[in-house]
Amino acid sequence: MNQAWELPRPAVTASEANMIARDLFGVEGHVIELGSQQDRNFLIDDDHGGRWLLKVSNSAFSEAVVDAQNAIMRRLHEHGLNAPQPVQTVDGGYKAPVELRDGRHFARLLTWVEGRPLIERSHLSERTLQSIGELVGDVSLALVGFAHPGLNRSIQWDLRRAGEVIFGLLGFVRDHSRRTTVEKATLRSLQAVNPVADKLPVQTVHGDLTDDNIVIDDEGRVSGIIDFGDAAESWRIGELVIACSFVLHHDPSRPLAILPLIAAFDRKIGLTEEEIGVIWPLLVLRGAALVVNGLQQVSIDPENDYARNALEREWVVFATASHHDADVMTAAIRAAIRADSAPLEGWRDAVPFIQDVREIQEVVLGYDSRTLENGEWLGDAELVETAQLEAASQKGLAVTRFAEPRLTRAGVPGPEEPVNVPLFVDVASSSPIDLIAPVSGRVAADGWAITLTAGDLALVIEGEPRWMIHHGKVEAGQRIATFDGRIKVWYVTADRAEAPQQLPRFVRSSEAPGWRSVFLDPAELLTPSGEHREVDPSAELERRGRAYAPLQGHYYLRPPQIERGWREYLIDTNGRHYLDMVNNVTALGHGHPRLAAAVADQWRMLNTNSRFHYRSVAEFSERLLETVPAPLDTVLLVNSGTEAVDLALRLARAHTGREDVACVSESYHGWSVAADAVSTSVSDNPLAEQTRPSWVHVLEAPNAYRGRYRGAGAGMHYARDAVRQIEAWSAEGTPIGAFIAEPRHGNAGAIEVPDGYLLKVYAAIRADGGLCIADEVQVGYGRQGDVFWGFEQHPGVVPDIITVAKAMGNGHPLGAVITRSEIAQSLAAQGTFFSSAGGSTLSAKLGTTVLDIIRDEGLQENAGAMGQRLLEGFARLSERHSLIGAAHGRGLYLGLELVRDRITLEPATAETRALCDRLLQLGVIVQPTGDRQNVLKIKPPLCVSTASIDHFLDALDTALSDAI
Repeated sequence: MNQAWELPRPAVTASEANMIARDLFGVEGHVIELGSQQDRNFLIDDDHGGRWLLKVSNSAFSEAVVDAQNAIMRRLHEHGLNAPQPVQTVDGGYKAPVELRDGRHFARLLTWVEGRPLIERSHLSERTLQSIGELVGDVSLALVGFAHPGLNRSIQWDLRRAGEVIFGLLGFVRDHSRRTTVEKATLRSLQAVNPVADKLPVQTVHGDLTDDNIVIDDEGRVSGIIDFGDAAESWRIGELVIACSFVLHHDPSRPLAILPLIAAFDRKIGLTEEEIGVIWPLLVLRGAALVVNGLQQVSIDPENDYARNALEREWVVFATASHHDADVMTAAIRAAIRADSAPLEGWRDAVPFIQDVREIQEVVLGYDSRTLENGEWLGDAELVETAQLEAASQKGLAVTRFAEPRLTRAGVPGPEEPVNVPLFVDVASSSPIDLIAPVSGRVAADGWAITLTAGDLALVIEGEPRWMIHHGKVEAGQRIATFDGRIKVWYVTADRAEAPQQLPRFVRSSEAPGWRSVFLDPAELLTPSGEHREVDPSAELERRGRAYAPLQGHYYLRPPQIERGWREYLIDTNGRHYLDMVNNVTALGHGHPRLAAAVADQWRMLNTNSRFHYRSVAEFSERLLETVPAPLDTVLLVNSGTEAVDLALRLARAHTGREDVACVSESYHGWSVAADAVSTSVSDNPLAEQTRPSWVHVLEAPNAYRGRYRGAGAGMHYARDAVRQIEAWSAEGTPIGAFIAEPRHGNAGAIEVPDGYLLKVYAAIRADGGLCIADEVQVGYGRQGDVFWGFEQHPGVVPDIITVAKAMGNGHPLGAVITRSEIAQSLAAQGTFFSSAGGSTLSAKLGTTVLDIIRDEGLQENAGAMGQRLLEGFARLSERHSLIGAAHGRGLYLGLELVRDRITLEPATAETRALCDRLLQLGVIVQPTGDRQNVLKIKPPLCVSTASIDHFLDALDTALSDAI
């Protein structure tokens, strides 16, 4: 035991701390002790609303050390960083000695840094990690060239002394297995660090930029740093490593979650190659130091609950870092921040290791596979892969792609990144496979694995050998063995091949760049290479921004690249399946085979416009009219919801001769000039109020949850006000020609239009000669479960015009206006109406097929049942999570409104965005909506299953618990 590292906290109580603050600094008030490993910290709320931190330093810290800490705080403040500042004593100094029962200590009063410690947030988003990296970089930059005599000290947290500290305190690890693990990991890490130790830049560091000492504000943004007790001169890279270390206990299943932090720090500082090379070994040493120091502290200070409560998470930090291959993790880090990382080079002048082949058949098992159909990849992976290989092997030598994320190994949406990237290739043949030595080397057998080693590389083949021909030395081109039908092949560095049975098979996509530093593509030793060409979503996003106008936005800061779908799943280029909880466009789900077959068949036959005479346009129009009340008898087909709204407004103007239109606030109807004019949502158009033309008149949104009138009876109050306003407009000489509204306020968050409102408003509009338009683009088409159209939930309400799109085409551009024939005929004086693709043979056939599938598969009924399951789940979650204010909607058109206070209804806007980001990590795609951006819009494909609903509720529970 090293007594120099025995640092029990000062013996001082809260009442004594209050007296110290009063006598030395003139401050007193309510005192609360805060946690600390070695000092004593007290929060003091004085009688004037001020907040202060009284810090009584450990007696081991000299006056020079305390002065150095004060100087660093001032230095960071001068560089614009939010750090506590020392307060003068009554005698004019910035510290004061105090004699306590256990000796002499220094007391300081520091300004309070507002916010809460980052450790209170269990999940750290990519945005948060990036901002932490920037903060750590800013601290390092601010301390460049800073020197002070009090910084030249030996402390147990200095990573330069990690080996000395760990072995000095190793005896405190009482568990033999854990102690052995710590010892071995420490030795291994020191072997990596020691050779470059003298090349690592040294400077003043904070030394403890952890989640205990980084402060965030109410929005979750990094806002300040505290606790300078470990400031010293040390390796610059140690500042980064210490910040990375705490991330590992927040998310141990994703060790490379630290990459955004490292990249942000690197952009500020510019890491050297030596620093990059020691990040992971130093992470292991940091974890080991946490373990031994924590156990020692609890041993000498048994009442230190702060230290005791940290023990398990400190073990998680060490265990996570030491469990992963340091070389692989280092390569992954280097690949993430250095675009010019040198690839591993393979054997030169190698001959193919299989030569007697007719033709190589590439077997694609990734997102772009055309032989995996209709979700069959979700079955038993081995059976599906075997079937694919056997089918291909009938035509030649079947070879899978190296490092291709396999759909077969991805599984359904889940909270973890799938382990689905193969570090080998499968090879299959309808006849025996003769294995040829590609280069001269040595052959060894270990069970079913045969290894050929030559230089620094090896080829490992796993299969059922019919016979083994060569052991030991072999020449290039010689036959080594013959296998029955199928083998797995690794091409790897020789040191990894020493234990062929332990070679990894599948890894995560995030870790694959690291593993590629020691694994090569075996198909390079065949012709042609079957290597999977990795997709870079970031590069593709930049490409999109160059050619595709950025105002056509995208979800998420760093969105996954979605290239495939199946039912309620969206699939990215890494094969990961996400639960699609936001896509009301694809009502049937993604990749529906019946719809795909109908579309393909029609394309082969004909696709032309509706000025030609064909059956499908009439058939589809008749099917639409079967869903609406009798007064509505005419269909006009268009390409989108925006076009449908635009046409509806034009029809109303032609029929009534009036220009003026009434709409409700917080609504969205489209992007064309007319549709945008009647769209009042500022979340879609921040300039909606300033750019609104004079012919548009806005009624207050009838929101019975947060509007002027609330609860039962709100609809009649809103209707009364609306009718008075409509009558006033008419009296002013601007009678309303059309009133447009959704039967449920979809864009506002599936907000209910309260009972009685539409009936009264429709009556007032019609009494004054106007028409009523129901915008069903989002809320109609069976999505609400118990009704096919949204207006049907309002007894007695029948619109004059219905606009519809989205679900009609299941992603194909298809919309419609359904109205009465006399209204449609009113437009005849302005010429005929025509939409090139709106009523095309393909669009019409597709539209009819969608209606058939909704009926035949009971999707409207499923929407009702799954919607009820969601609402029941939301009710349960609201009992545990106060952030849930209300659940709006019905069926599969729902909105979950999040508030900071259920009384004031303060919108939880930042929390909603954080929740969406966290849900993406958990395998769920959902987005905010509404003018306050505090409502989760929940509108999945109508085919969504019970299992998917339950997964969403579980993920939401997790996200509400740890993302806020």
